[in-house]
Amino acid sequence: MVVNIYDTANELEQQMSQTQEFQALKQAFDALKADQATFDLFKKFQQSQAQAQQKQMKGEKLSDDEIKNVQDLAKQVSQKDAVRALMDKEKQVDNMLQQLNDTITKPIQDLYKQALQ
Repeated sequence: MVVNIYDTANELEQQMSQTQEFQALKQAFDALKADQATFDLFKKFQQSQAQAQQKQMKGEKLSDDEIKNVQDLAKQVSQKDAVRALMDKEKQVDNMLQQLNDTITKPIQDLYKQALQ
């Protein structure tokens, strides 16, 4: 029997958008976007963080100013209720994804458990 695991993954993608966790995340993101000033700050933080990560991946060291900028933006963003709500919903989605990952990787985990027996 040949299994196309990618068909299952595509179905899972479609089902993911229908979960309560994803719907709650989407509502939180929509609420964040509705507050333009907070959304602009959020985007600025995301961009700053991405630039810092890219620089680090290239093996470049961040300057003290760059580190301070990212930290300052993180502090400002974390004080916004809409961002905190979004982060809470992200955690719920992440928990669901971790549970799915545990289920999906169970055959691999079981395979390696044999080495411990």
